Amino acid sequence: MAMSIIQTKATKECFLCRFEKNIENTKNLEKHHFMHGTANRRLAERWGLWGYLCPQHHREGPEAVHNNKANDLFLMQVAQGRFEKLYGHEKWMEIFGKNYII
Repeated sequence: MAMSIIQTKATKECFLCRFEKNIENTKNLEKHHFMHGTANRRLAERWGLWGYLCPQHHREGPEAVHNNKANDLFLMQVAQGRFEKLYGHEKWMEIFGKNYII
């Protein structure tokens, strides 16, 4: 497993709590692969495309990425943006084959 390129250990907090509300939430964090599905989850591990979410943003309630397509898409766009900053768009397309940033 690669270190996250989304968050560092120094920022082990809910990514969406920080982004949406600018609050630090470090309680009951769960690891989330920003790219998901069987093959993409493995690729997310390999390339560091994962971060932490609180249960409300991960799997519980209407804002949870597993229940909210807009939040899920946002995290895939974040992952693509961070990846492309390090490795470029061509490498992204070679590995993931889909452009999430429109």
